[in-house]
Amino acid sequence: MKYAKNERIEDLNIGTVPVIFVVHSMGGLIVKEAYIQGQHDPEYETIVKAISAIIFLSTPHRGTNLADTLNHILQASFISAPKQYIADLTKNSFALQKLNEQFRHIAPRLRIVSFYETRATPIGFKRNQIMVLSKDSSVLGYPGEVSKALDADHHGVCKFDSPEDPGYVSIRNVLKTLVGDIERGLESKSSPEPAESLDAEIVLAVSEQPDVDYIFFRDRWTPGTCEWILRTEPFLAWLHDSLEEPRVLWLHGGPASGKSVLSSYIINHLVLQEECCQYFFIRFVDRNKRTVNSLLRSIAFQLAQNLTSFRNKIVQLSGEAEKLKDADAWTFWQRIFRSILFKSQFNRPLYWVIDGLDESDSPPSIINLISEILSASVPIHILIVSRETNELSSSFQKLPKRSHLQLMTSEGHLEDITCFLSRELNWSVNPEFKTKAMARILADARRNFLWVHLAVQRINPCHTEADVERVLDQWPAGMEALYDRMALSIADKPREDDKRLASNILAWVTCALRLLTVEEISQAMDKASPQMLDFQHSIGDLCGGFVVVDNGGYAAMVHQTAREYLLGSRDRPISVDREVAHEQLFMRCMLSLMTLGLRTKLNRGHAPGLLDYAATSWFSHLKSSSPSSEAAVTTLIRFLKGSWVLTWIQSLAQARKLRVLIYASTSLSSFAQNRKRVSSGITPLGCQMEEQQIIEGWATDLVKIAGKFGKDLIKNPESIYKLIPPFCPRDSFIFQLFGRKESKALRVTGFLNTCWDDSLTHLSFGSGNHATAILAAGSHVVALINSRKVLIYHTASWEETGRIQHGESVLKILLNSSGTLLVTYGYVATKVWNISTGNCIASGQNPAGRPRPQTLVFTDDDRKLLVGTQDKQISSMLLCDSVSEWRVVARIDEQPLDGTFINSPTCMALSPDSTHLAFGYRGHPVSAWEVEGVEPIGHCYRVLDSSTRSTVGDAWGEVIQLNWHPNTGEILGLYLEGIVFKWHPYDDEVKELRTGANKMVISHQGDFFATGDAFGNIKLFRTADFCFVYQFASQDPVFDLTFSSDTRRVYDVRGSYGIVWEPNVLLEHSELTERRGDFAGPTKSLTRRLMSRMSPVTALAAAPRGPLYCSGTEEGVTELFEAERGKISELGRSRSFMTTEEVTWSEDGHYVGFADLNGTLFVKSVRPVQGGAERWTVEPRLEIPIDVAQGSIRQILFHPDSRMILVYTGSTTSIVSLESNSVIKSRSTEPSMPKCKWVNHPTNRALLLAFAYDRVQLWQWDGLVEILSFCFTSPIVDGRFKASSDNDNLDSPRASPSRNQDVIQKPPKKAWEAQDGVERVMVTLDKRYILVQTMRLTRHGKKQKDLFLFETASIRNTNCHIAYPEEGCNDSGSTATQQAANVIESHSSQNNNHPEQLHAIPLPSNIASRIEIPLCFLAHDRLVFLDQNFWLCSWRLSIPTIPSTRRPSSGSILDDGGPEIKQHYFLPGDWISPDCVALCTVMADGTLLCPRNGEVAAVKCSSLGA
Repeated sequence: MKYAKNERIEDLNIGTVPVIFVVHSMGGLIVKEAYIQGQHDPEYETIVKAISAIIFLSTPHRGTNLADTLNHILQASFISAPKQYIADLTKNSFALQKLNEQFRHIAPRLRIVSFYETRATPIGFKRNQIMVLSKDSSVLGYPGEVSKALDADHHGVCKFDSPEDPGYVSIRNVLKTLVGDIERGLESKSSPEPAESLDAEIVLAVSEQPDVDYIFFRDRWTPGTCEWILRTEPFLAWLHDSLEEPRVLWLHGGPASGKSVLSSYIINHLVLQEECCQYFFIRFVDRNKRTVNSLLRSIAFQLAQNLTSFRNKIVQLSGEAEKLKDADAWTFWQRIFRSILFKSQFNRPLYWVIDGLDESDSPPSIINLISEILSASVPIHILIVSRETNELSSSFQKLPKRSHLQLMTSEGHLEDITCFLSRELNWSVNPEFKTKAMARILADARRNFLWVHLAVQRINPCHTEADVERVLDQWPAGMEALYDRMALSIADKPREDDKRLASNILAWVTCALRLLTVEEISQAMDKASPQMLDFQHSIGDLCGGFVVVDNGGYAAMVHQTAREYLLGSRDRPISVDREVAHEQLFMRCMLSLMTLGLRTKLNRGHAPGLLDYAATSWFSHLKSSSPSSEAAVTTLIRFLKGSWVLTWIQSLAQARKLRVLIYASTSLSSFAQNRKRVSSGITPLGCQMEEQQIIEGWATDLVKIAGKFGKDLIKNPESIYKLIPPFCPRDSFIFQLFGRKESKALRVTGFLNTCWDDSLTHLSFGSGNHATAILAAGSHVVALINSRKVLIYHTASWEETGRIQHGESVLKILLNSSGTLLVTYGYVATKVWNISTGNCIASGQNPAGRPRPQTLVFTDDDRKLLVGTQDKQISSMLLCDSVSEWRVVARIDEQPLDGTFINSPTCMALSPDSTHLAFGYRGHPVSAWEVEGVEPIGHCYRVLDSSTRSTVGDAWGEVIQLNWHPNTGEILGLYLEGIVFKWHPYDDEVKELRTGANKMVISHQGDFFATGDAFGNIKLFRTADFCFVYQFASQDPVFDLTFSSDTRRVYDVRGSYGIVWEPNVLLEHSELTERRGDFAGPTKSLTRRLMSRMSPVTALAAAPRGPLYCSGTEEGVTELFEAERGKISELGRSRSFMTTEEVTWSEDGHYVGFADLNGTLFVKSVRPVQGGAERWTVEPRLEIPIDVAQGSIRQILFHPDSRMILVYTGSTTSIVSLESNSVIKSRSTEPSMPKCKWVNHPTNRALLLAFAYDRVQLWQWDGLVEILSFCFTSPIVDGRFKASSDNDNLDSPRASPSRNQDVIQKPPKKAWEAQDGVERVMVTLDKRYILVQTMRLTRHGKKQKDLFLFETASIRNTNCHIAYPEEGCNDSGSTATQQAANVIESHSSQNNNHPEQLHAIPLPSNIASRIEIPLCFLAHDRLVFLDQNFWLCSWRLSIPTIPSTRRPSSGSILDDGGPEIKQHYFLPGDWISPDCVALCTVMADGTLLCPRNGEVAAVKCSSLGA
């Protein structure tokens, strides 16, 4: 086609206009294959995109039973040998299944019309007539596909006698319609661009295309059936309802009555009518298709395919794709449906078809969602198809009375069965006998379509009427008797091997958690089982008709009722014992996971076929096995104690399925409890305790591994073997079994706590800062600091990503549900911020009188803001304009009840949909109102009992907080005395609980609420029944707390810091909710966990040699430690609890100096002791106050011989003599040297170097005299030197003062610093090179870190010759020093005005781009650093010996192909916080010191040793 030419040899340019294919028989298969291959070939891109429609004429999509016959004819006739392409046409051959599976994913872009033959085709010399293709093979069954019959045989469907031939007319009319649709552009309107569809699929994390099950059931439809539904009044009312409101139709019927086929018919009808239809088939045979989450994701994806505006909004969420992928059902519902779909405008109704509701894990949860839809006023027409159960009937009765709900049954329509029999019974003679046989079948079928289908399959192969009569006489009436007969056919098999193999297959198909392919079942069979020549064919023969293989190659039960039969009574001819079957599947999964060489196969990408199922399902089968099974327990313990458990975790990490670890944890805990109940008296006590410890220990470890190491495991699955176990607590099983073994290679010490804790990380807000509020949404957490500024953190890295200065006191803050917009409500004005761009997108003056805000809510798809103020008014602000104003929308005038009085409310709460309002008072009951019309609903009266106050007036108490439940319409409140209450305004039900709390928050899903108190306790409760669930605590009062969007974490603020909590109970609940689809299921954990608060480490330094290090804390405690031995002594404690700001060591390691925020400088002597119990002696050497009026102490530096100390405060630099214990020299810091770092000159003991972000100065120790100044340029960028630009630095002294006040200020290194400067300076051990890291803020407010490598010899005076003392000489009073001082004065002034240019040695770009924090140089010029993913790495400098005068002025002399970066280990996620990582340092032997939760971890790695 690409090179086609016309008769004049002109290029046809096919692809420039739409193309329609008309294909016959195998030609259709060829076109399908070509269309698939063309999707990935750029050469044919234009042609593929131009293909708009395909008309199939008798195409064998699923093959034909005549393929084998045709090959035999060819072979017998000596015309040809058997052809492989004919063999591929066998009914449901693998080749056809593969072709159809690939074509199914791209078919939605095409209009498809399928014509099928209705006449038998003459074959052979005797002109025998045979139906070449059945209808089900000629029709694809895709949604929207048009299928039509042609009165022709297989040859005649494409051959016509004249233009008036009915077949020709039918095809011509279809072509005419397709061309007209294309001309009108209907194709482009209805089909999304492939890239957009793919983006939506990624964002929504759809695991399977929605039409798989639709096609499965559509294939089973018989023309002429199901048409009655289009004539029933309830269905027509549901279909054509003119009200722009939701409608629900519940269509119920008996088991195996054809309900799912009827659903597929209705779906196809809706699509053909060009209605906007979405659907989902809930299938019990697949665990993933039973959950609410799968249903919601599939519906959302189909909506994105059908609705352009909805698709665009979904694609805009690409930044949230990773979070949405792991979101539970409720979070997904809130983010996609409530926040986007329900706030969209529709000009026509949406039609949802949900089939098999009774097979869902949680039918009431789905009906609860329907209830929300009914209250959302969105024109969604929902059709529920299921069996009628008591649970469903009860749930539907609970729907609001105003809902448009109708019920109808699918039973009683015998015309469908009659039509099916008429078409499927292949008899062309004796119509009277056919009618008689049909009557018998109808009488015995009892309206069961499955029974009829199986009977027809048995009757059709009969050759005579007597054969048919015999089958009908023997065929049992009703499904129960039929299943008995099928079971008997298995039990009566003469070969024991066949019966055993059938039992194994039935056990797998019956109890597997999802549909398994034929290949997977084949691999699951016992190795001792005989090898099958054709396993797919054998399944049908061996299993008596209980198991069928669908078009996708999956083995499934013939019907759900067949599964129920096999799992029922054991008195039947054959049955499946549920516990025994699950144990069998568990043991086979274990065998797969414990395969020899599995780790090697994973690393080579050759994972066994059954591994995916085994890795994700073994624990579920274990949970369902008998807890008294010794074989199962023995195998489990062997698995958990061996390295197989690590290989299993590796396989999950490679598949990005780490949430399975949480599922496994829950199942292990459940099995352990069941085992404990049955093993007493059977298993010896010692063995029983060991079993419990191993199983429960791993149940805890798996949750923590997923939470604390998940991101690193995904990136590096192999890390589970050697890198992760050493970082786990010493009492954890993973450490005991595997971490201890790695202690020679990797060892972690320094922690007092030997167990897992619930704390994920700490958020430090800086000394002197006090947080009063915290909110979380999307990927952001925000904290209100000192009621004036808001700090913004990212939940992935816990890095401070921004800060907002509102410009006045902030009274209330609010985040939208996606975490993209932030509201700061100040005293005078309200501002709305876009967090991602950093812009203030709207602002407005607050209402007159400036009443205090008490509730804030986003509404109208975040386009409007509502505020409830203390004067009982509701005001709104539109956010469409940058300058907005508040408009009053409601005023509430409430009169006091008898015996009470009303003043201003103490608190208010708007409901999430802003339709209801609640007031809390002091001395008056809580009241609830409808905002529209300002109608009162009722009052909440206290529950009076012995615990409430005696007088009626006091009994009302004081309400300090109100929250609306996000779903139920209930109000949760908190009284001043710590009593939590729940009240439903319409039902007037009240429940109270004494908690002692002063803060309360309800989760986004509403299933939990948490309280915080003045003693530092946080308690979790179930909202439904007020049941206590969990408690964790730390020191200091809780000022505010909030849940994460997915309810997996709790964030709190406690003044100058906050804690991020991630308790197991929330993780397990979230995952169980995900699997069940239940939004508020029970949580069994009842635990109390206390975590003592340790003061955060604020300063850290390692001795230059030896095992010592020193740390200081926020409370001013400075302590001395010995690596791997722990604390030696307390060096000092600030009398006024002032933070320890700096700690440093002398070069000989004999002195340690530290300073607190108050400006007091301490020096202690640390000396080793020979012999005795004490290894070290500590003595005071100096204590002196330093003037810190202009800034705190930022650096302390010892003179090389420890006789002097330099103290740098940012504003002044002082020299303190250790001989006179006094300040002997002090100078003001130059404006050009802000935030500099001081180091001793590597090769001259008399000199100092001061590095600023764009220059370096050479100073003399004696007299603190500046000698020289150099400026330097930035490193190489894209092969060129990039000079430092003052214009890029908004915070430099030379930057323009002009600045937009309404932008987010990007965070400095610490909360109280805002200048550019030097982060780190380090010298190689041979003192030849100096590495400097600088940090500056660009004009866009982004941090930019640059690295400079200088040659020590280049930092010298080139204009005058000054003789300095040689290293090792005592330079006090020397002639050289005096000479130097004489010439310094005359040259320093001139040099400062014209500083020399100093060129850095550029690092290779592949190295520099990886370095996040340089830490030190070790032997052999090895640079140790943390990379951007917080791996500890090393890289060896390889600098050729080239005279500096001959070095190039640009380009790196370091070889890009030189030594590679070596990765040693990564820091766990809960170690990474900006303040802690900034303090990391490395000891002389390569041990990393890293603060965490008030302690210092020491990580010793053998590969870093000197």
